[in-house]
Formats: sequence, C-alpha cells, structure tokens
Amino acid sequence: MKILITSLLLALVALSPALAQTTVDAKDIMAKINRKEAISYQNATITGDLDLTSLANRKEVRDGNWGDSQHYLSTVDVPMTFKNCTFKGKFLGYRTEDQDGKIFRTSNTVYNTDFPEAVTIEGCTFEDDATFKYSTFSQRAIFSNNKFEKVALFKYTKFRNDADFSSATFQGYADFKYTKFDEASTFQKARFERSADFKYTKFDEGTNFSQARFTGNADFKYTRLPSGSNFDETRFDGSTDFKYTTLGGRRFLPYGR
Repeated sequence: MKILITSLLLALVALSPALAQTTVDAKDIMAKINRKEAISYQNATITGDLDLTSLANRKEVRDGNWGDSQHYLSTVDVPMTFKNCTFKGKFLGYRTEDQDGKIFRTSNTVYNTDFPEAVTIEGCTFEDDATFKYSTFSQRAIFSNNKFEKVALFKYTKFRNDADFSSATFQGYADFKYTKFDEASTFQKARFERSADFKYTKFDEGTNFSQARFTGNADFKYTRLPSGSNFDETRFDGSTDFKYTTLGGRRFLPYGR
C-alpha cells in the first residue's frame, strides 16, 4: 500500500507542471529570439507587450528623407509556436512611432517584422491588438482557432506559403486589405463579429471561406478570387460590398448574402 501511495504522489508531481498555466514575460521571449532559440510555448499566459519590432537585428530599410516615412525592419529568424496561450498585452509585428504633440510632423517612423521561419499560433487568445501590417511570412503560417478580442491587423501582409485562419474568431476589426496570399489559404468556419476588410486582397490560389460567418460589415470590393475558391454555407448577417469582386474572372456574389 505504501508503495502504491508513493507511486501516485510521484505521478502527480510529474503531471502538475503540464497541468499548470505557465506565466511568461514577453521580454523573455524576445530575449530567446535574440539568442536565436526556437520559440515553443503551450498553455502559457504571456504578460506585457510582445514587441517583435524591437529585436536586436532591427535595421533601417528606408531613411525617411524628403518627407518619406522612415522604416525599420526586425526579423524573427527562428521557428515560433504558441498553442493554447493567452497574450495579455499587444502582439506587435508592426507599430509606428508615437508622434503626439509634434505639430510640424512631415514623416512617420514605421517598425515592422518579417517571419522567414514557420509560425504556428493555435488555440490562443489575443486580449489586445495583434498587428502584422507589412509583414512577410515566408513559411507556413497557422493562426487557426484563435480569438482576436481587439484589432487583427494584416493589412499589406504577404503570405508566401499556406495560411490557415480556420475557426478563428475576430471580435474586433479584421483588416486584410491589400493582403497577398501566394499559396492556399483558409478561413473555414471563421467568425467575423465586426468589420472584416478584404478589399483589394489578392489570392493567387483558391481560398476557402466555407461555413464562415460575417456578423458585421464584409468588404470584398475589388477582390479577385481564383477558380476553386469556396464559399459554401458562408453566412453574411451584416452589410456587404462585393462591387467589382470576381471569381475566376466572372462577377461574384456569394450565396448566403
């Protein structure tokens, strides 16, 4: 009996770390990236802003002369995986310098981030803004089953490989305007509870919006959808704009509108 109790206690001790929700400071994650360590977290709460625009390898890519915006680029050059995590602060792959109070502002300073390695963020909650404007994802990018409580900014983002947003919930503004998908993309069963902007979005391969639901405004104006794109059982409960939208070169108006 004593041996059995001892074995049970040892099993509980071994199991408890897996059951516990780990708390991680965002600065510790940035430090790992700077050390070129692969990022992998599961069942973790991330505190503070994860500012990937301020990595050690950040470099100036446009000097901002003659009134142009000054641009800086950071690169996450290690694979990055988050599963069932909660981000309490902002997740920043893009930001601009605070110019409040500058009366004679003639240009802006832009910081953004590229991801040459695979990115997997599944089953996570973003409690604050998630910004990836101008970012390039070179390998597969998985954002499935996530909840974006505030802004999800993917404007001008380039996905060079497959992109997966299936079963994601966008509670705030979902901005995919001018986004470019080079390979297959899916928003199957995604939920857009406020405005969803896919205006001028470019899909080089067929995209999947089957069983997605748009509660707020859905803007697909000027979007060109390749043949093979899927809108089966998609619901549009709010206002829509499909002006000049085409599917396989023909005017497109989805069912469920």
